[in-house]
Order: sequence, then C-alpha cells, then structure tokens
Amino acid sequence: MQKDNKQVEPIKEYYIAYFDLLGYKNFFEKNPERVGAFLNTIYEAIQNTKSYIQDIDASPIIRGLGEISIQVKIFSDNILLCLERSVEQIEYLRFLAFVSIVADIQRNFILQYDLFLRGGITIGSLSFNEDFIFGQGLIDAVALEETAIYPRIIIGQPVLDYILQTHFIKSEDLKKACEIENRAHAGEHISDEELKFCNDIIPAVNMEKFYLQWRDHLILRTSDEAVVLNYLYCIDVNTMIPQTAKEQILEYVKKISPSDYQRFSNLNPNQKLRLEQHKKHIIHKINEYGKYDDLEISACKEAHYRERILKKYLWALSFHNYVCTIYHFPECMIKSGSTCDIRFMKMTAKVFDDDALHSNEIF
Repeated sequence: MQKDNKQVEPIKEYYIAYFDLLGYKNFFEKNPERVGAFLNTIYEAIQNTKSYIQDIDASPIIRGLGEISIQVKIFSDNILLCLERSVEQIEYLRFLAFVSIVADIQRNFILQYDLFLRGGITIGSLSFNEDFIFGQGLIDAVALEETAIYPRIIIGQPVLDYILQTHFIKSEDLKKACEIENRAHAGEHISDEELKFCNDIIPAVNMEKFYLQWRDHLILRTSDEAVVLNYLYCIDVNTMIPQTAKEQILEYVKKISPSDYQRFSNLNPNQKLRLEQHKKHIIHKINEYGKYDDLEISACKEAHYRERILKKYLWALSFHNYVCTIYHFPECMIKSGSTCDIRFMKMTAKVFDDDALHSNEIF
C-alpha cells in the first residue's frame, strides 16, 4: 500500500459559515420521481456559488485590500465556507466581506433556485486541508445550524463579541471626542489641544461609522431575540460615499480591473425588485404547505409534516415583512392570515388580496 505523505494542517483561527438546504431529506423521501431534477438544481446552485467565490478571490481590487481566499467544502446537503483569520490592519474589512458573501449566497439560493438555507456563522479553530476538517469551530458551527430551526443563518456569540468592538478607534478616544463635542454644542470653551485631538481622530471616526453602517445592514435581531444574517441587506453607497469620490473611485477601478468595475458599478441594487422576487418565493411556499384540502383524514403524518414546514416559512414571511419595514417598502409586504383545519387540528395559512394570484409567475 502506498503511503499518504499528506500532513495534517496546524489548527488555525477561521471565520466559519455552515449551512444546509431546508427540506432536502424530506424531498428525497416524498418525491423520488423528481430527485434527478432536484439534484441538478442543487448542483447548479453549488457550482454557481463556487464560481462566485472564485471570482471574488481572483479580483485584483479585492485581493489588494486583503486576501479573501474562501475555502469550500460540500457534503450531501451541507456547505462549509471558511476564511482564515489574519493579522492584517484591515482584518475587519475581510470579515465583513466574508459575511456579505455568505449573505449573497443565501439570497441567490432563494431567488434563483427556490432553495432556503439554515445555518450559522462563528469564529473558531480548525485544521483544514483537501481531505480533512477538524476542530471546535466546526462543532460550534454545526451546533448553531441545529438551533436555527427556521430558514436563517444564526450569528454565533464569538462573532457578536467581535463585531461589537470598535476596530479603528479606541473606545476611550471615542468617548473623549463625544464629551468634547457635547461641550462644544453646549457653548463651553474647547482648548486648542482638545480641538487638535478631535481633528486628528476624524478619519478613524469616519472609518468606524462606515463599517458600522455596513455591519448594521448585515446583522439583524429578530423578535425571538436571535441575531441573524440579513441576506436581503441593501447598502446604498450614495449615502456612505460622496458622489464625486464614488466617480473617482470607479474610474480608477475601471483602469485596473474591468470586471471589478462592472461589479462595483452595480452596488446599488433595485431593492424593491429584490423584495418583490423574494415575496413570490415566500408566497409559493405558503401556498404549498399552508393547506390540507388534498389530504384524506387518515393522512395525519403528512398533515403533521406540512404544519412543521409551514411554520418555518411563516418565520420567513415575518422576516420578509420586517426587512420591508426597515427599508421602507410597505408595498412589498405580504398580507396573510391563519386558521385551523379542524380535521387534523393543524394550522393553515393564506395570503390575502391579489398576492397569491401572481405567485407562480417565476416558477
């Protein structure tokens, strides 16, 4: 037998995202005749995900900001994404870029393939090579996925501890600057030394504000107190970067990397269109699992299964409406109601108005 000369990689710190496809196992049990088409859809979604990550990694602009080389492992319906932590000055940018990529993947699985994901994001230790994954970080990420319950990616405590820190300015300096600003607003005398202190830290404060806005678009706390990834995030660059500066940056990017120019030129997506698309997918799921009219009274097991799945998509509906509120698109909200099918004593759900009439346009 030929000896394998591969060595186990040392344990390192990683940003870790782990998720699986909602309903994967039950689909195989209940729709054996459609398994082939379903697998092709999953394969295409995963291949597009890998291509997306490769495009990001190949970007000369992004690599110039800090290497964002995401490692991918896929087994059955489980997907693992890892980015090794570094000691670069712009490490927080690498982290936010990683989380944004995971959010983009989650959104694209839904909008392009009608596949909802459930998982978690954490920071932890791993030993990682082509054949082998080991470490507490993977254990923690899997545990998050198991507690997610609904189609959402839970943010782990190590991530929360990291993102709630200040990264470009010391907390005591920020506190001091705020105190000086409050005194100035109150008409009190500000010394030249204090004025110089405030002027010196303005660039760091602006950088902190920029990343705070980015972070707050990506992370949301839901009604059940879970902190989740906002895959429907929308960052309006025009509110974060002056228009003149934006045009200058784009011209510079265009000369260096045309592919990045195309990507960065479209940083302001049509959020209303995105929400309308997401809305149709939610309604499709509610219509699929929200009633039991086609079941015989003896089909109690199937009714139980439908109600369990229905509750997951009702959570997604609630999340959708919450995001519509945040981004001020009340017209994109889904109006729904529920009652009880007394044959099975199971919850039903229905979409109101004309929403349901158009819910199958994209399927």
